[in-house]
Amino acid sequence: MVESSLISRLLPPSGVIAALILLHVIFSPVGEPFKNGDETRHVMTGVFFRDSLADWRASSADPRGYAVGYYLQYPALGLLVWPPFFHCVEGVAMWLFGTSYLVGRLTLGGFAAVGAVYAYALYRRTHDRFTSAVALAVLGASPIVFDFTGSVLLEVPTLAMVLGAVFHFEKYLGGLRGRDAIFACAFAALAVLTRFDGILLIPFVLLRLGFARRWGLLLRRPVVFGIAGAILLTAPYYFLTWKVYGSGIQHAAVHGTGEGSTSLFDPRNLYLYPSYIPAQIGWAATLAAAVGLCHILARDRTRFGPHFPLIVATFLTFAPLAEPESRHAIYWMPALSLLAVHGVRWAASRVGRVEFSVCILLVIAVVGESIAPFRWTEWRNHYICGTEDAARYVLPRTPPERPLMYEGQLNGAFIYAVRRNDPHRQHTVLRADKIIYSVFSDPHGGYDEYAKSDRDILDLLHRYDPAYVIVEEPQVFIRTAAGERLRRVLREHPEEYVLEGVVPFRTNYVSFAEAHIAIYRKVTANPDRVRVEELPVLLIGGSVKTK
Repeated sequence: MVESSLISRLLPPSGVIAALILLHVIFSPVGEPFKNGDETRHVMTGVFFRDSLADWRASSADPRGYAVGYYLQYPALGLLVWPPFFHCVEGVAMWLFGTSYLVGRLTLGGFAAVGAVYAYALYRRTHDRFTSAVALAVLGASPIVFDFTGSVLLEVPTLAMVLGAVFHFEKYLGGLRGRDAIFACAFAALAVLTRFDGILLIPFVLLRLGFARRWGLLLRRPVVFGIAGAILLTAPYYFLTWKVYGSGIQHAAVHGTGEGSTSLFDPRNLYLYPSYIPAQIGWAATLAAAVGLCHILARDRTRFGPHFPLIVATFLTFAPLAEPESRHAIYWMPALSLLAVHGVRWAASRVGRVEFSVCILLVIAVVGESIAPFRWTEWRNHYICGTEDAARYVLPRTPPERPLMYEGQLNGAFIYAVRRNDPHRQHTVLRADKIIYSVFSDPHGGYDEYAKSDRDILDLLHRYDPAYVIVEEPQVFIRTAAGERLRRVLREHPEEYVLEGVVPFRTNYVSFAEAHIAIYRKVTANPDRVRVEELPVLLIGGSVKTK
């Protein structure tokens, strides 16, 4: 049935989106970027693109030189480690509205809104307005989507682009209009230019065409042109990335980068990804989705044309990789949310209950699992403040020619705070995990030391001459022998490094509740200090250096 009123078409999704926004305002505390370590890089990379726009003459004249110089000054960027589309949009937003963390979060919120609109539109192709609206509510309030929408990370923006691609692909299958093929290819290109995960659209399209037995569509002119355009958009970036970062990608795929990594094609991954579903969507919705899946496989397969292939494509794309993580499977959430609503409505019809009441109960259950205190585990709904206080303390006390050094889990947050509070970009930050040692994301992925003794550390500190060495006490999450050695050297040599201040973390996150930031001032400056012209980056299997 096609509604005649535009308002009647837009009211359900707009009401759901408004409710989800309200939930985020209430239950997502804003502190400083920190989540998963990656969030600080996504924020700082947005700042980089903002500064590139402001310095467009220099950045366009020598893009590589500009990027290298910027990284050596602020070594907390995600260039090439992640594709650039989201960061470009974020950079434009920061150019217009400032470099605050809030601007980054609002940019991500804009992507989330696009994803919500496309999710609802995709649901409406096979289901009525009420079912689609409730499925959208379940999707937006599910623990994993609710969590990742509140942080500047790439999973939700990529999901939005994937949903755009799937929706227009489905429209093309239904109407064979050339513009839908072009739009589908454009969204697919933007998905893989947001995060590597967008590659799941390849198995999705193959599965969808196979189930529909319509392989001939691949040879139609709009599809050929759309695919060619997508390749032209993405090939330059991926060629450069593989050339620079190929070893890191291969290492992550084959061996993983964290303590929980398995190996390529490890059979354990076959059950790990399904086991993530209850935490992703909640137990209530998981059981409902299981009921819905059983029903459609037995009775109603045609109404779930795009959704089942999306689940299978997500599994086939990520299960073989050596880094099993729940966030990689966020892309099957739209399908699982619809399955959950379908399962509840079918069960309600069997027992004679009122469907509306049961669906509302399902939404309440999912929302409760998203925001209830017992679900505030790991990084969820936590905030941390403290690195900006440290930056504001040391910046006015540090001459621009002398760098600062930070050691700890929140090095990216400190670097961002320095940039935010130094609008003329006069100061440089050194990372101890680039000067004294280096890790491949996590010591389990790779670890190397450049200072193997106390004397080596003192010599390196004297050589680069940071005015202040700022360290987290104690080490949080990633614990290294070199990091502990640095802390001991600072404590045991008060004649060279004076503990000038302590900044406590203001946080509701238990892992940082007992930690603080210690600020050590270097007593004697080295007039022959050396500027950093090269930094090792194990992720790319080499280093970043000036020509």
